[in-house]
Amino acid sequence: MCRVDLCLTPTQGPLVLVEVLPAGSVLTLLLAQGAAEVWVTPGPKVARLLAESLGKEAFLLGEAEGFPPEGFHGRLSLVDLEGARVEGKRAVLVAPILNASLLPGEEEVYLANLRNAKAALELLRPLPQLTLRPAGAPKPLLSAVVAAGFLQRRLQPEAPPTLTTALLKAFPDPQEALFQSPEGQALHKEGRTEELARASLIGVDPVVPRLAEVRLFPQREFGLSQDRYAQRFVAWSA
Repeated sequence: MCRVDLCLTPTQGPLVLVEVLPAGSVLTLLLAQGAAEVWVTPGPKVARLLAESLGKEAFLLGEAEGFPPEGFHGRLSLVDLEGARVEGKRAVLVAPILNASLLPGEEEVYLANLRNAKAALELLRPLPQLTLRPAGAPKPLLSAVVAAGFLQRRLQPEAPPTLTTALLKAFPDPQEALFQSPEGQALHKEGRTEELARASLIGVDPVVPRLAEVRLFPQREFGLSQDRYAQRFVAWSA
């Protein structure tokens, strides 16, 4: 059985976070190219704090209006990172939407998108009581909902139609779905349509990220507006 969580409801069983843009596809690409781990943080301050603790292998990625913040190694760009030498790097992404899509206490968590769909389907099919959660829930990203529909249709081909599979039917071309989404339009306005083409490729990254650690950054200790969390993903092998 496979259900889709559009409301950010706590789940007890295996959870698959689905994000294509802006960070999910970058995360899978980095692990596919040999990064040791990828951390997901809510903002630049936590990312910098985390990078300080990771040492010289830290690789900071984020962006504001299409440019990396000061002191970062690059932006969240498939075009920029494809072919980059990241073997052994401990990547740190500023990805607030993806970061906020995971609830405290959820431990068996995987990440899927279009680029790693083939590997994800192969490894996830045997898991019981699987939940798919599009990033951004309870206001999920359109690109994530369509990708969730893509996965759900293949995990349960005989199941009745759902909102996610209905949206998939409305966008039979994944690249068109990405282009029509607000997150895709933001990239288009920056002249980065090639990012959409790369993100829409299906099954090119043979890796499934799995949550390995959640680190707390207490508000008082680090001068933050509230307690923050960073999540560490590594490549999962069943």
